[in-house]
Amino acid sequence: MKRFVTVLIVGFGVMALLFFHPQSIDLPKLGTVKEWTLTEVRGEDPSVLEKPKLVTFFYTNCPDICPTTMFDLKDLQQLMKEKGVSEDQYLIVSVTVDPTYDSKERIIQYKNALDISSTNWLFLRGSEEKTKKFTKYFNFYYDKNQDGFLTHSTTMYMVDSHDQIRARHDMSIGGKKVNIKEVADHLQQLIEVSR
Repeated sequence: MKRFVTVLIVGFGVMALLFFHPQSIDLPKLGTVKEWTLTEVRGEDPSVLEKPKLVTFFYTNCPDICPTTMFDLKDLQQLMKEKGVSEDQYLIVSVTVDPTYDSKERIIQYKNALDISSTNWLFLRGSEEKTKKFTKYFNFYYDKNQDGFLTHSTTMYMVDSHDQIRARHDMSIGGKKVNIKEVADHLQQLIEVSR
């Protein structure tokens, strides 16, 4: 009986440690971003991508998931600031999946409308061909029908400073917000590893 109680206590202790310190769990390697061929709309140097980053896909005409996710990611930035993590330690990278419609000017208007001005939040676009190739690194699905209606996956991706995809996170869907606490924990873990 004593042994059973000891095993039970140790088991609960390990579970509590994992629950309260999820950043201590090593994130798996889920794939690699082989090259960053898309262009940042402000003309940022691609070398800035050598930081831990959250990669999300969007299009400016998206009526719901994309803008609500953007608002949640603004909350993520605030949470990171509260945790003492400066914006120069990580990136948020938003990639348009509708580059034909989403011109550089239209994306800049979109950013301004959402009041996104942080220098660590990059917006990328490229040709249709380059965009398709880039989304394949993530197994991210999107499709535009003949009427111009676009459907897409609802996943975001954590990428380390060596371009390894390390985690997946859900975008804001319906009433379910982005789990910014979990995203922040993963970003902090990748920042620690990259030091």
